Amino acid sequence: MPVIKTKLMVPPVKEGYIRRARLSAKMKAVAEYPLCIVESGAGYGKSTALALFVHDEKLPCSWYSISSEDDDIIPFLSCLVASVRLAHPDFGTEILSILEQLDRYVKEEEIRSLASLFINEAALHRENILLILDDFHQVEHSYTINCWMETLLEHIPPNLHLIISSRSRPGWKLLKKMRVTDKLLEIKKEDLVLSRDEVELLLNELYGISIKQGDLDRICLATEGWVIAVGMIGQQLTDKKSISNLFGASSGSLADLFQYLVTEVFAKQPPLIQQFLEQTSIFDDMTEELCNEVMGIAGAGAMLQQLTEKNLFIHKIGEKVYRYHALFKEFLEKQLKAGQPNSYRLLNERCARHFVRSLQWDDALKHFEKIGSTEEIASILSDQGLRMLETGKLGSLSDRIAGIPGQTKDRFYPVWFLEGEVLRYRSSYQEAELAYDRAATGADGKKDLIWKARALEGKARIYLDTIQPHKAERILSQAIQLKEGNIRGGRDEPARLYHLLAENLINAGQAAKAEKWMERAESMGHQMLDKSLLARLYLRTGKLTESRKILMSGRKTESEGKPLPKSHRETDLLLALIEAFTGNGAEAKKLSQEGIQQGISTKAPFVEACGWIRLGHAAQLLGEYDSALAEKCYRTSLDIMDRLEIERGKAEPLMGLCILYGERNDYSKSMDAGKAGLQETERVKDMWLSSLILISMGISSAYGRRFGEADKHFDLASSMLQQCGDDYGCMLALFWKAYSAHQQGLQEDFEHSFKSFLSQMQWGDYEFFLFRRTLFGPRDLQMFAPILIEAEKSSIMPDYTARLLKEMNLGNLHSHPGFTLKVKTLGQFRVWLGDKEIDEGGWQRGKAKELLQLFLTHLHQLIRKEDIFDMLWPEQDAASADRDFKVALNALNNVLEPNRKPRKNPFFISREGTSYGINPKAVIDLDSILFEEWIKDGLEEKDHGKSIHRLERALKLYAGDYLPERRYEDWCISEKERLQVYFLRGAEKLAQLCVRKEDYDMAIEWCERIIEKDRTWEEAYRLLMYCYYSKNNRPRAIRWFQKCCEVLEEELGVAPLEPTLHMHEMIMESGNVAGHAQW
Repeated sequence: MPVIKTKLMVPPVKEGYIRRARLSAKMKAVAEYPLCIVESGAGYGKSTALALFVHDEKLPCSWYSISSEDDDIIPFLSCLVASVRLAHPDFGTEILSILEQLDRYVKEEEIRSLASLFINEAALHRENILLILDDFHQVEHSYTINCWMETLLEHIPPNLHLIISSRSRPGWKLLKKMRVTDKLLEIKKEDLVLSRDEVELLLNELYGISIKQGDLDRICLATEGWVIAVGMIGQQLTDKKSISNLFGASSGSLADLFQYLVTEVFAKQPPLIQQFLEQTSIFDDMTEELCNEVMGIAGAGAMLQQLTEKNLFIHKIGEKVYRYHALFKEFLEKQLKAGQPNSYRLLNERCARHFVRSLQWDDALKHFEKIGSTEEIASILSDQGLRMLETGKLGSLSDRIAGIPGQTKDRFYPVWFLEGEVLRYRSSYQEAELAYDRAATGADGKKDLIWKARALEGKARIYLDTIQPHKAERILSQAIQLKEGNIRGGRDEPARLYHLLAENLINAGQAAKAEKWMERAESMGHQMLDKSLLARLYLRTGKLTESRKILMSGRKTESEGKPLPKSHRETDLLLALIEAFTGNGAEAKKLSQEGIQQGISTKAPFVEACGWIRLGHAAQLLGEYDSALAEKCYRTSLDIMDRLEIERGKAEPLMGLCILYGERNDYSKSMDAGKAGLQETERVKDMWLSSLILISMGISSAYGRRFGEADKHFDLASSMLQQCGDDYGCMLALFWKAYSAHQQGLQEDFEHSFKSFLSQMQWGDYEFFLFRRTLFGPRDLQMFAPILIEAEKSSIMPDYTARLLKEMNLGNLHSHPGFTLKVKTLGQFRVWLGDKEIDEGGWQRGKAKELLQLFLTHLHQLIRKEDIFDMLWPEQDAASADRDFKVALNALNNVLEPNRKPRKNPFFISREGTSYGINPKAVIDLDSILFEEWIKDGLEEKDHGKSIHRLERALKLYAGDYLPERRYEDWCISEKERLQVYFLRGAEKLAQLCVRKEDYDMAIEWCERIIEKDRTWEEAYRLLMYCYYSKNNRPRAIRWFQKCCEVLEEELGVAPLEPTLHMHEMIMESGNVAGHAQW
């Protein structure tokens, strides 16, 4: 992308500019800060002050004057890197290479990648880099630029010093933290306004005016030190105009004073200069050649130089390039438009045509827009709109199209196509369809087959985006017929449509036909640029590993490109679905969240909705979330689909709800969701998704023990999946058919289905299905155990089955209950057999429950029978204790394994000789174990954000002390105290991290919970003191110190530690503790 060199030049410094000691002294501190923000309204001399500073200090700097056209990440970064390269020629080669390949929307992770490249390269430079971004307010509305800037500031290297000059303060979240940690230098309006002495100096040095002290006071009072207003007064006073006359004509407000002064400055100019000023005000930047050509004069260069010398609010920004001060330009242009509308229109038209001849299309459009020349705008967009679309400028393109009347668009029908494309990318599908129809009608009237085919292609893409293969097929056939019969379009045009037809066939579940059309397109030399099509083919045919490889490769390529939104085909969304299929819940969650953010940032609500669907899938796989979260995700996506009026988009979230309700054993709601989803997929003839919904309905029926219905669903799904060629889907159907047969005791059916399942799983490399929770897999992985044991007994692929059982730690077992034992010990004792909770009456005997609690407390060891007697029956003789132990043990085994067959050894409780305990092969979901693991992870994690997440997750599990009903039992006390210490340490670390991010209220909450558990935990008092003082509540901070002293004396007979005393001294003596936290 070509860069205008004048944007990268430090504005020249005039001899008469005054030096301001107070401002200069503050600016000299720039090298001590990563960031300096110079903020004030127009006319306060920000740019001049910065130019003087780098000139006088002889600082090598990189200067970038930002314009409104730079409000996209590509032009912004291109100019910024080019600016740095002027001072550091070897900088940014890789970044520029990547930017040259960008042509569309940039994702957030791609923005972070670009920022990382910039940060790393800056850090490698040994010398300091001073980067000045002038007029940042021109791009402050750009989401992508703000993302890039925030990433840069978060990780800014120590040798990079950034100065931002803007009319408004950027809204970056990091600024508060940077100010508190003394990493931000702020120069505000108060620093830029002229003092009384500086006003006098300016008038004397620049305008040669000696002024009376009384008159000086009046000027200072009226202008409030506003530099541009003082300058205008200087212009007036050079004409010997009196101060009284000058101020008698203005109303008193600064705005009115400026309006009056600028009018006076203009009025005193000779008619020739007035005319020149007005007519050149239409230009953003001026050159002699541009002025001469547009205005039809000669000698504009001399005039521009004369105006500069007269200080008429014009400055040189390059060798032969000039620019008016923004406020002065605004005044002149308004005056020209109001006073000479015909001249204003004629000059803008001439200027626009000059830019058309120069192929500067954006500049041409800007001038045609000023005069409302919609015919010319439509003409340019007809020729150049596709280029704008490909560069991802949807916002500016949409705004320009919106100003063109329908009748004009009818004449320039390609504009209707462009409007359809913008609307489609933003998921406004109904409006997009109408726009494509009007484009096709216009092209048809002119016998323009190329644009008619494009319009049909656009319309077909709506149905591809929303996965409606039946509707897309008809439109694509028409477009292909037109393009095959049109030689001018070239071979590439129909070949591209063949790829779209292949995608549509994939959507319809016809993978074999799709592959043939892809081969036909490639035989014509058309390379498939969007590899997601092949990835989707692999996804829908069960080649999950191959699909992931293509998408990961494409993801890397996309990080170097700028793709427009691709509906459900977004790389992150496809990867998230594959991760849900293969049981990688955490990765699925991350990718789904990125997909949601992509949809929001690109204003593509359909993409956002798909992200919510995939997040719902991920939430179902992650045990740390309540199932209500998954339901909320699916409901959010359904709400968006309702707003967009895309019924087809509801099928996948309804499938997710079908699975979710089935796992909750809510059969009725599950079937309702499944049938509603099936209705949508059958209507658009999407056989593949229909089959997955049928499997979901079959799973729900199996959980509800309606095996007849389940088998019907699995049989139909299996038949459809075979037609689709989906090996993974066929494997799912085979497993669930085998499970159904096993539950019904249909041995022959079981052996047939399970053997086919094992073969398909082994051949397709799908063994993850047994080891990870997957979207269509069983809710409890222990459900596999009894089926595999039965398969081994029945000699179904015996070697393979034996290996699988060994890898699952189930070797040499003769039976298994088929569920995970879930136990809650913190705050309240509760036990679940799979998803069924044991109620209080189900324990049969109280000692059975106590015996399980004892075994869980000594989880990884067997306990001698005699030791069990001593702990549970200490007052009974050996015979009585032995009798009661056998009764309790038998009751416990019956409670834990109610369906255990007679004379079968129990599974959960293991015996070796006379020692008993929990079977090491049993899978126990024990909250105290998870709590300890997550607390340790949080304490050891160095990244603060990750540490907070892990600690919060762990502490949420701690609903109370360990086995509260046994808190006085000797065998329980040690474990209770050990876990309580983990709680205190975790809560303390979390409170410290909350203080670091200035979330004092949350830190206070955790400290108070610590003190509830242990009144003598001194660090909690210290944190409370700091938090309340930081909230400007010194009395409360002091009361917590006093409380700490009282408790420590009362409980332990000691005084507070030295750090606590130092904290108290700081509170009593210091006026401000911000930035002194040691946590």
